[in-house]
Amino acid sequence: MSVLIATTGHYNDRPSGSAKIAFDEAVQLEHRGIDTWVLAQGASLLPEHELYKGIHLLRYTPATVAAWNPSRAFVHQRTVARLLSRHLPQVNAIHGHIPLAYLAALDFYGDSIHSSYTIHSPTKMEMAIEWRNSSFARRMMAPLGLAIINRIEAQCLRRSRVITALSQYTINCIGEIHGKELAKRIRLIPGWVDTNRFIPSDDRLRAKRELGWTTDRPVLFTLRRLVQRMGLDRLLKATRQLLGEGLKFHLVIGGDGPLRVRLEGQARILGLSKSVTFLGRLEDRVLPIAYAACDAFVLPTAELECFGIIALEALSAGRPVLATPVGAIPEIICKFEPSWVARSAKVGDIAALMRDYLLGRLPEHTPAQLHAQVHHYFSREQVLDKFIEATLGGVDSR
Repeated sequence: MSVLIATTGHYNDRPSGSAKIAFDEAVQLEHRGIDTWVLAQGASLLPEHELYKGIHLLRYTPATVAAWNPSRAFVHQRTVARLLSRHLPQVNAIHGHIPLAYLAALDFYGDSIHSSYTIHSPTKMEMAIEWRNSSFARRMMAPLGLAIINRIEAQCLRRSRVITALSQYTINCIGEIHGKELAKRIRLIPGWVDTNRFIPSDDRLRAKRELGWTTDRPVLFTLRRLVQRMGLDRLLKATRQLLGEGLKFHLVIGGDGPLRVRLEGQARILGLSKSVTFLGRLEDRVLPIAYAACDAFVLPTAELECFGIIALEALSAGRPVLATPVGAIPEIICKFEPSWVARSAKVGDIAALMRDYLLGRLPEHTPAQLHAQVHHYFSREQVLDKFIEATLGGVDSR
């Protein structure tokens, strides 16, 4: 029995929420004794085939083709076909987490194979945001590119026997983009968190000292890919507003991305150099310590948040999550405390929510209560099995 998982990137190569979902799935399948392969784009310097903890990692590097170019799907198809013919000519099931690699695998193996697809975010919406904040040339070609990408995603959905999504928000978006009949086929299976790894700490001060964080004021922490839709520019402006009011706290921003230099420059211009720390990419082993060290986690997303695994990690570690009402965020946070969701994603409302927290005006829940709720709704042990049962059905028992 063999299963191929097609995803955006290998979690060890390029950490992300969707890559984490695919990696956890692969680990669980391997533990069940299933021959598990994970296909993703990778750097050309890395091996195209690597055995990692019993899981076969396949990496492909297609020729660079603009997203609006109609030949882009063909380039991926050809590159993936060559890779699969060398390493995995036959497989029992495919599970896709990203359109191009999944469609290429479908074309290689044929529609008779068991196929499932998980929508992490509607591709058209995600790319529209990315291109809107890119060069003039890319903005000009966006309508054509979005039409092509949307057609590719539609093919993936229609050719899949099973479709799942992580949030009702995502299902609603797919209904608006691809039609309500297709959306009716989608099964809601949320993301999950390892509640044995992210646990409340009984010594926050020790965790702060371990990371070298300030201990004389509250620390607000966020972990994001540094791109426009994450709302970090608004978070910096809100931080400046509150510091100007005399509130004392320190903001720690984890993660990396194309906007890091710009955001660091914005922090300097706003006079925040002593009040904001940019950590860059965090090692996976450091994450539980970072959640343990912070007083609260901030999720200032401006657009298109289709789930939010980091929010679950923070909540599982017993920390309140101060969030904007964007996308699927309210679906998660309101299960724990509706007052932790801002009125909007505007700077003033982000500042108002942070102010209420710092002044002790928001409802509190004990770390043990938060952890217990996360375990009830989103523990990996419970949700991951449902996820695999939904996407692979009885295939994994052959």
